[in-house]
Amino acid sequence: MKKLSLYITVALVSLVLGACSDEYEPWGNPQTYPEENAITIPGMKANAVATQDLGTVGEQVPLFTLTTAELPEGYTLQNARVGLLPENINGQFDGATPTIINTTLDGKASTEEVQALIEKYYGKRPEARTFVAYVYVNAVKDGQAALIDAGTINVVVIPKGLQFTEFLYMAGDANSWNHSDILHGPAFDGKYLGYMYLNQKGFKFCTQPNWNGTNYGKDFSTAGDAANITMTEPDGFYKVEVDLKAFSYKLTSITSIGIIGDATGSWDNDIAMTYEADSHEWIAKSITLKDGEMKFRANGAWDISWGGTDLTKLTSNNGANIKVNAGTYTIKLKPSYDGNTKAELIKE
Repeated sequence: MKKLSLYITVALVSLVLGACSDEYEPWGNPQTYPEENAITIPGMKANAVATQDLGTVGEQVPLFTLTTAELPEGYTLQNARVGLLPENINGQFDGATPTIINTTLDGKASTEEVQALIEKYYGKRPEARTFVAYVYVNAVKDGQAALIDAGTINVVVIPKGLQFTEFLYMAGDANSWNHSDILHGPAFDGKYLGYMYLNQKGFKFCTQPNWNGTNYGKDFSTAGDAANITMTEPDGFYKVEVDLKAFSYKLTSITSIGIIGDATGSWDNDIAMTYEADSHEWIAKSITLKDGEMKFRANGAWDISWGGTDLTKLTSNNGANIKVNAGTYTIKLKPSYDGNTKAELIKE
């Protein structure tokens, strides 16, 4: 024990004497304490904790525990913190630098700060996320601070379990109440978008592709006996936007979908498609295309259009022009949420 205490004393004194400042300043900017100025002390190390769910931990979340050695007389530990860096897989976070978050000496950090960091790198999807954590703490005596490197661990955290699911499903008379029309809310913010046929006989929005989740009826009531949502708009195909925060929905009528591009002969004129209720698809038959590019668009305008490099994952969010080969085709389009709209070009 005496030998260890002597080692610690020598290490701390040498680091303190090498410091530029004559008085201790609390940790603020990580660049104030370069890594090469930190020391390691036998027996003082950070230990990983179990995966933490930010939705259940309260205002503070445990990120590590600290195994501490006996410090020489007069030294106290202060100002623990972690530098958190997202786990870099396949170069996803090349160039990222650690974000410093202050902690208690027992390794607890602000849940709000950790949540914000997860959202910065990963968004709000409630999945376990791994960060590399560089743990530091100060040993302080008589106004002088020595920086101790407590080691590197992995921190695994799940963002707060948000009240919104990623998908909503429309079940209504128009799809035989089978939950087959899907709306997507990738930001987990309660806002969803999808494309579907609706009629005035009613429908509901559901959090699962069955009746086992939360089902929203008239006035967004979730009561088991809630009436169906009924619209005053005519039966037809719609862009459907749902906002569960505002308990509202918006319908944008799609009265036509056309094929357009130099492959059809012009970027100015649409080749009309016909909606077929049985298959829930828009179809155009015996369409002659040239080698070139095309897209699908709604209502003869570019407000809503679909493109992409994969015909099974077309998107209305700046989708690329679709490259096609010359030939005569039956062309089908089944609009869904972004990234799930599907097209087929069937040679005749």
